[in-house]
Amino acid sequence: MSGRRKVSAEWKKRVKSEYTRLRSLKKFKRADEIKAAWNQNRAHLNELLEQEDQTMIGMGPVWVCSVEAPPHQAVMRRTHVTSSCSEPLSVPIRTISAVNPIPTMYTWAPLQQNFMVEDETVLHNIPYMGDEVLDQDGKFIEELIRNYDGKVHGDRETGFIDDEIFVELVDTLVQQYQEDGTDSSSSVGKRDFPCFAIFQAISALFPDKGSPEELREKYD
Repeated sequence: MSGRRKVSAEWKKRVKSEYTRLRSLKKFKRADEIKAAWNQNRAHLNELLEQEDQTMIGMGPVWVCSVEAPPHQAVMRRTHVTSSCSEPLSVPIRTISAVNPIPTMYTWAPLQQNFMVEDETVLHNIPYMGDEVLDQDGKFIEELIRNYDGKVHGDRETGFIDDEIFVELVDTLVQQYQEDGTDSSSSVGKRDFPCFAIFQAISALFPDKGSPEELREKYD
């Protein structure tokens, strides 16, 4: 079958290049969305601060602190100062007793549930459990990696492709087929479908995502 011919190195290179470009565009788009949200939030906060400042403009300072005089104020020692206006001022001296500092204490409490954050989507290290434990139960590490979608810190990201990038990658490769003057679609009913060689090239670069037939059914 002509659709099962061997994928050339050139098309493997094209798939990898377009995949890297789409991943970069998606990353930059996400960064732009975060910046736009941050700027919008900052503008909203500045507006609230300006409204609060408007309510305070024109109001003079008001001294609201009142100190109650103790009953024995007449026999208390006092301190005297002279203000910048040459006005004598005096206040009673209050003695503050020394307080022993509280010693530093630490406590630990068990958590009743696991807390996960959105950014923690990469397993940073695989715990070492010993060869004996792995020989008895080797499914723990597999399940741990599966919980992080198979992404481990330090691994190459070439094995990750979601549905959005997959569709964009196929559409881009179809355009390249058309620019090369190659018949890039086969008639399936009333719809033009991408050439099978495109799915072969993607499957060759991402073998864990399925066979070319499975990728074609997924695109359909």
